Amino acid sequence: MASSDEFLLTQHKQGNPHAFRELVERYTAPIYNLAYRFLREPMEAENVTQETFLRVVTSLERIRLDVPFKPYIFRIAVNLCHDLARKKRPTLFTDLAPRDDDPIEALVDDAPALWERLESEELAARVNAAIDELPAPYQTALTLRYVEDFSYEEIAQALNLPLNTVRTHLRRAKQQLRAKLEIRDSRLEDGKWNL
Repeated sequence: MASSDEFLLTQHKQGNPHAFRELVERYTAPIYNLAYRFLREPMEAENVTQETFLRVVTSLERIRLDVPFKPYIFRIAVNLCHDLARKKRPTLFTDLAPRDDDPIEALVDDAPALWERLESEELAARVNAAIDELPAPYQTALTLRYVEDFSYEEIAQALNLPLNTVRTHLRRAKQQLRAKLEIRDSRLEDGKWNL
């Protein structure tokens, strides 16, 4: 059974050099994925991931063990992404094209028929295009909820928002996404193949 984050932090504070390494291994991929989805640049995502852990290391003495660590570390990463996006360019959302580590891919048969693959890729492209049009706070909330599997409470902690605001963001994001997809579907049915 995996040790809790709080246990590992306590162990690290007591001098166990392997405890923090386990936390880094546990959160490197999720933090990188969040940063990549937000920034769409692998090097920038790596920089955000490294800076996140650097900030955690420098604030270890101030980290409270009575609050969950996961939302805390994701809040650092989200803030770094926001800062970087403000400095460089508008916030974007990554492609939802299937990847080897994508949980959706795990549900797909190893050898789907060509038409099934094309249909899946087309749907992913339409969803991605619709998500790209959503406001950045909605994109972030959707990523934390459906990609990182955060609870509503964890999203509220990570984004430093009231719980009801998180619920509102997710509800509005899904409504806007549904409306955008319906508009695209109606264009396809009308023969207007503009995504």
